[in-house]
Amino acid sequence: MTHPKKSSWKSLINCITLVTLYVTTTILIKMNTEYFKRFVKSETEEIKNNEVWVYTRVSSKNQFDSNHSIENQIYYATRLAEKMGYKITREFGNTYESAKDDFTKKEFTKLINEVKESKKKPFGIMIYKMSRFSRSGGSAIGLVDDLVKTHGVHLIEVSTETDTSTVTGELRIIDSLVHARRENVERLTFTIPGLKSFVSRGNWLGKSPRGYDHYGPRVKNSKFVQGIQELKINEEGRLLRLAWEWKLQNIPDHQIIDKLRVRGLKVTKQFVSSMWRNPFYCGIQVNRFMDGEVLKGNWEGLVSEEDFRTVNDQLESKPKNEYEPYTNQQSRPLQNQLYCGCCGSKMTGYKAKGKFDYYKCLNSKCKSKDLNANSSKKSLKEGIHNVFSDLLSGLKLKETLQEVFKEQMRLTINGQNKVFFEEESRLKNRIEELNRKLDGLDRKYAFDNLDKDLYTRFRNETVAELRTVELKLDDFQTRISNLDKRVEDLVHFSGKLNEIWGSGDYETKVTVQKLIFPKGIVINPVEREYRTSGLNPIFRLIHSFTGDDGDRNKKRTGRNTDPSCLVAGTGLEPVTFGL
Repeated sequence: MTHPKKSSWKSLINCITLVTLYVTTTILIKMNTEYFKRFVKSETEEIKNNEVWVYTRVSSKNQFDSNHSIENQIYYATRLAEKMGYKITREFGNTYESAKDDFTKKEFTKLINEVKESKKKPFGIMIYKMSRFSRSGGSAIGLVDDLVKTHGVHLIEVSTETDTSTVTGELRIIDSLVHARRENVERLTFTIPGLKSFVSRGNWLGKSPRGYDHYGPRVKNSKFVQGIQELKINEEGRLLRLAWEWKLQNIPDHQIIDKLRVRGLKVTKQFVSSMWRNPFYCGIQVNRFMDGEVLKGNWEGLVSEEDFRTVNDQLESKPKNEYEPYTNQQSRPLQNQLYCGCCGSKMTGYKAKGKFDYYKCLNSKCKSKDLNANSSKKSLKEGIHNVFSDLLSGLKLKETLQEVFKEQMRLTINGQNKVFFEEESRLKNRIEELNRKLDGLDRKYAFDNLDKDLYTRFRNETVAELRTVELKLDDFQTRISNLDKRVEDLVHFSGKLNEIWGSGDYETKVTVQKLIFPKGIVINPVEREYRTSGLNPIFRLIHSFTGDDGDRNKKRTGRNTDPSCLVAGTGLEPVTFGL
């Protein structure tokens, strides 16, 4: 007879223990349920929350200025509050905001954020009509569900005296939101074709750009009202036409701006730059309603189509960087990342006699001397490029230390991956929640006669979120699974740092430097030693294995500084690093 393995015994014991615990707990709960009835609160103990907030809105500034809709919304909300015994404690809105997208409305966003962040939440939010709250349809219904189910805050439609505190009321509110969305869609169904037709006839939609007076039947300025649209070049336009002529003569933008200012027209460089690229100014209509089609407009351009193309061809052919910045010096890769260990100031560089590179502190009061970049037969001190190369060589692990380092790295990365594991658990929980939500929708559709359009919309939204969460989960699991390979790659890479930096081009050198010293490289200019306290934490760990290896490395990468030097400036500490 074979005996089961020890691991099998252990699993069996654990299983029995769990079953015993479950049975015992169930019996104890059943025996003591009478005891816990004393903690059940009766309905008479519940304190009713009667505080409500009010949200009012109109769609346009014209409505806000010309009628009393806001005042009427507040008036009827106040009357209903008195009737129902509500206490209005806060008001939101009181302005005009487009209902195109809920969270582009500042007051609406403020209202929702206040509800979610408030410790003492109101019983409900009063809105005169649900169309004032939102016309977005599905997303608005999801928001209502979140307010009611998650935050316990109800919506109250003042005009119908309906609220979401009952199932029937909630359905009526949802119907109102769906109706508001349907109205919006139907309105756009008639509006957009009309706008397309208007634009296709060569008319300009919206306010005319600078340099033109806009005449037409619906303009605000009464002196420009007329039966048909007409865009006329005004005095500013005549000056802007001169700007185009100067541009064709290759006069720089800043000089054109100065010339216009002398003539009484102030423009910004941003406006001038956008004007060169706006086809409107050569009489061409480019509008999103035309689905990419280009039309001739019914207005006179400031510049001909040919001259417009000439200017834009010049702009496109002009190199983005006309000259190489002084700081981008190929022979001094440490520049822009190097800091003085005496005063903390940044170090710049220069070339002496046309061939010898030096680094110097930008602080004129600092007593540190200039540092030669490279060693030569005539140089009295070793170049700091050579010292940096030695530092990188010191980050190579001996073979005898590699396995110890790898084990330490596994422990370190696992510690940093704690956040990943927590996120993985959260994503798995969210996937289960969404699957339950889908199952619930299917049941409501099958057994509770849920509206087909609502069912389709909610199901599509849920499925889309489910796919997104599943992709995130796959990404996290992939990142965690290849730990051993990452450690091996790191050991291999650290052994070739000096070779990669020494033989690499300028961009490669800078990339390696930023990886090793993410917050900048600090050098003690007196002792010509780089401070290793700023090392990337991963390479600092490698340095802890190799830092005492040999007198030369210890000397050149030491942490001590000259007593006469000031403490290095702030902002040079390493950032948290994770593979």
